[in-house]
Amino acid sequence: MNSISHMRLIFLVVVSAVLLATDFSLLAEAPQTAQATDQHPKLREIPEPDLSNTGPSIEKQIEAAQNALPRLLAEPDASPAQRGDAFGRLGQIYQAYGFDDAARAAYSNATMLAPESYKWHYYFGYLKQRIGDESALESYELAHKLRPKDRCILLRLGNLELANGDWDVAKSWFVKSMDPPSAAALLGLGKVALAKHDYSAALKYFKDALVLEPQASSLHYQLAMTYRALGDTAQMQREMAARGDKDPTISDPLLTEIELLKQGKVALLERASKAMNEGRYGDAASAYRDMLFIDPNDAIAYRYLGVALAKSGKRAEALENYQHALQLNPNTAAVHYSMGVLFIQEGKPNAAIEHFRQASLLDPGLVAAHFQLANLLMRKGENREAAREYGLVVDTAPQNAFARLMQPMALIHAGDYSQARRILEQATAAFPSDPDITNVLARLLAAAPDTALRDPQRALHMVQSLVQHEQGDSFEVGVTLAMALAAVGRFREAGYYQKALIQQLESSGESDLASRLRPNLDLYNHQKACTLPWAQDDPIFFPTPGNLEVSTANE
Repeated sequence: MNSISHMRLIFLVVVSAVLLATDFSLLAEAPQTAQATDQHPKLREIPEPDLSNTGPSIEKQIEAAQNALPRLLAEPDASPAQRGDAFGRLGQIYQAYGFDDAARAAYSNATMLAPESYKWHYYFGYLKQRIGDESALESYELAHKLRPKDRCILLRLGNLELANGDWDVAKSWFVKSMDPPSAAALLGLGKVALAKHDYSAALKYFKDALVLEPQASSLHYQLAMTYRALGDTAQMQREMAARGDKDPTISDPLLTEIELLKQGKVALLERASKAMNEGRYGDAASAYRDMLFIDPNDAIAYRYLGVALAKSGKRAEALENYQHALQLNPNTAAVHYSMGVLFIQEGKPNAAIEHFRQASLLDPGLVAAHFQLANLLMRKGENREAAREYGLVVDTAPQNAFARLMQPMALIHAGDYSQARRILEQATAAFPSDPDITNVLARLLAAAPDTALRDPQRALHMVQSLVQHEQGDSFEVGVTLAMALAAVGRFREAGYYQKALIQQLESSGESDLASRLRPNLDLYNHQKACTLPWAQDDPIFFPTPGNLEVSTANE
């Protein structure tokens, strides 16, 4: 048996012996205001955590706390409160490194032995809340009796009751925490008002919260939901565009204590973040690997290790680590998005589509996922679904001119020229100075297969304006100009411009592209207008994926 195992065995033997020998009559001396138990409470056995993967420094820290407990329990003059605090301190260490089962057992003992210490009730409630244990409410209430004005306790109680659907009780807790007002309390009050359909009150709460904490970008989502309920779609879209992941801050001294106990992960995370910001991705990857040595179940470390590896060009390793992250937390939209990006780079569009779909389902507001999914679907010929995804991009980010252009192009590729024209008219109204949108609408008006959709004179006027102001892609505008001239019966001029385009392409060695223009030249030479604005294999129907960066956003 090695020395570490021997020390752990001593710890277990001593603690067990002390627990059996504890004089529980001492508990009668403790006040009963914060703990109502039977006359002879039994302490819980603390499960022994596996420290084999924690690393030497953390293992020593945990063993020091383990060894301190039996020493104090063995002192004959130690009071129940002192013994409770010893269990509580051990619980803090276990909580710091994610040994929550052992921490809960330690806090349970701490609350029985030291019922007047609010912090052990608070920690006990916090860990129970994390696993959905309904008795978390009771623990927080006990902490509240001991610290009735503690803002963190009031906010925890408010959020628990909010989750339970008890709006009035939740509101009372949030109101009590408003001395002074905080963005976190206002957020809670706004959520209560929203749940009770008091939209004007909700709007005021969320706006006031944003004034107090402008960096709390997640408040924009709450505002968007409120505006949606009020029927203000335009304002909803603006708020959705401003939405972020930063929640209002809750200054929680007790959780800060836990973070300060970490001798390993915090320092490593800081080192990794600094390396990432400085572009030293290899160093960052090394730090994230050290974090995983400490905690092999750290989904965040796997995710950011994936980011560091991806930025280093090690896509296969990055995908491996993203997969580990999803096994631990399958509902992380940013990881699915990043995997989609890597699968595009690996030349696996079908796999990319599945991950972008999942990312957009998990986070409907993740515009980049909808956008990349739309591009891939269009390249695959799934035009209706592509148009729907581009439409979702437009709804969430109406300033995205490319999505406004590609949504009707997907419909055109699907043969729905009528719907495409309607959307193009909206896009032109929203972006009157965008030459690409103007040119596409002009071409549709000049050469739509359905004569009811054409407006040749307007098409000619639009494209002539582009030519006069030298706007847009000269080749695409030139093709549209020839179509519009033919549509109004000016076939000779149409042929002239079409032939000039062909000659220019041939002289620059682009004979393949030149050959694509010859069928229309033949139409114009025979006094016929074009009735197909784009060939089915036109490059516009096969958009490139665009900006391909893995996601570094926080959830």
